[in-house]
Amino acid sequence: MIKFFRKIRQNLLMENKTGKYFKYAIGEIVLVVIGILIALQLNNYNDTLNQNDLELKSLHNLNLDFEFNQNELNKSIEELITIRKKSFIILDNTGSKYQITFDIDSLLQKVSGVPKYYPQNGFLLDLINSGKLGIIKNVILRNKLSSWLPTLETLKDREKSVVIFNQDFLRYVIKNGSWLNSDEKTNDNDIAELKFPKSGFEINNNELLKNVEFENMTENLIVYKSLLLDRHKKLLELNNEIINLLETEIKK
Repeated sequence: MIKFFRKIRQNLLMENKTGKYFKYAIGEIVLVVIGILIALQLNNYNDTLNQNDLELKSLHNLNLDFEFNQNELNKSIEELITIRKKSFIILDNTGSKYQITFDIDSLLQKVSGVPKYYPQNGFLLDLINSGKLGIIKNVILRNKLSSWLPTLETLKDREKSVVIFNQDFLRYVIKNGSWLNSDEKTNDNDIAELKFPKSGFEINNNELLKNVEFENMTENLIVYKSLLLDRHKKLLELNNEIINLLETEIKK
């Protein structure tokens, strides 16, 4: 093709048709420019297809992660609600409200637990660390994804403070009560399978209910874990918003 155009130019020069030569040269330049523009458009089109394909794969991977996170958050929320409920039952039986028929042993294990939330953020972190979060074209979704890690961090900070106070509660029971008595009444299969012997001491954990310090610590447990529950609910709300946006984008 190049040789063909070169031959035409040479013939025009040899025939001394300078005017036609320049017109032809200009036409040839125009054709070359059009060819370049077409090539660029095709390249941009291919790039767009590749970007769209990469975005769709990313949306699917993110959706899998956040569905997992949603499930784990719901588990933690359910556990925290149960812990709070059991803690209020204990408070309803402290001091002058104590009833001889009440048994605290089956509740101690439950109220002393702190659910740990472990999210699945691998793909989101890959996008952020590689600077590819921008492939998500939906600005609202991109902003929600960007706010996920900071919101998660507030939950983890609250979780740490709850764990620290919870350790004080555990130490109090260790000093003033009997975990062996509580283990005997536990519903936790992992603990039950250990088959602990009965305590060698004559001690009744119901005596804890007659101590105002124990009542205060139980009340504080409710406050701390209620604040942690609020963090879980806020994170779940964000998680649900992200899933809804992801599913909308995937269906487009």
